[in-house]
Amino acid sequence: MVDYGYDQRPELHTWTDTSSLSSNTGSTDWVSKNDPMRWAKDYIVRATNKKNKIPLLYRELLKFLISKLGSLAYIDSENNIRDIKCIHANPERTIAKLTQENNIILPIVSINQTTSDEDAERRRPDNLIVMDKVWDDSQHRALRVVSLVPKAITVSYGINVWTKYKADNDQVAEQIRLMFNPSTTLQAGTRDAGIAFLSGESDSSTLSPGDKEERVIKKTFEIKVQTYIPNPKFLITSTGQIEEFKTEFKLS
Repeated sequence: MVDYGYDQRPELHTWTDTSSLSSNTGSTDWVSKNDPMRWAKDYIVRATNKKNKIPLLYRELLKFLISKLGSLAYIDSENNIRDIKCIHANPERTIAKLTQENNIILPIVSINQTTSDEDAERRRPDNLIVMDKVWDDSQHRALRVVSLVPKAITVSYGINVWTKYKADNDQVAEQIRLMFNPSTTLQAGTRDAGIAFLSGESDSSTLSPGDKEERVIKKTFEIKVQTYIPNPKFLITSTGQIEEFKTEFKLS
C-alpha cells in the first residue's frame, strides 16, 4: 500500500468494474460516487511522493541512444570490421581529450544533450488520467494500472563523428542515416514510448588537436526525440482499490 508520510490517510474507496465508488465511511463529501475519474486523480495526487515521482527519463534516453550508437562499426584499410566506441561528452570535451590523450582510437562517436523543451502540440489535457495494462511475469497475467497524463517533451542531441579519414567518416554517416530511417521507435516494456529522428547534419572544418600533425574530421548529426515524461503508476486491484505500483522505467 502507499506510504503517505503522515498519519492522516484518505478514506478507503474502491473502484469497481462498474466504475462506481464505495467508501467504508459512507461519506460523499470528498467526491461523488458517480465520478470515479476525479476520485482516482485526487487519490493519485495525494499518494504521489518524492520517491516515486522521479522516472529518470533523461538517463534512460541517453543510455538508449548510446546503446544504439554502440552498434556502429567501420571497415579499415585491411578490410577488417572494427567496432566504434560511443561516449557521452560535448564537442569541446572530446577535442580536449583528443589533444591531451594519445590512447584514443579513431573513429569515435560522442553524444550530448543540447536542448529539452515542452511539446505543446502533443500536450494532453491535465484533467485526464490514463488507464493501461502491464504484464506481470510472476503472476502470468495483465494488471490494470492508472496514472496522471504524461508530459510531452522534445529532447535534442548532438551526435559527433570523429575520424582521421573522410572515407571512415562516410561509413559511419551511412549507418547513422539508416539507423534513423526515417525514425527509430523507443519502447518502454511492450509500449511505444516515442520516436527519435534525424533533424539536421553539418560538416565541420578539418581540426588539428594541439600540436599533433594528424588531422581530425568531424561530422555532426542532430537527433530529436519526441517522448513523454511518465507519471507514477498505481495498481487497480481485483477488489477495486488503488495501490502503489513499483516499476522501473526502461527504454529498449
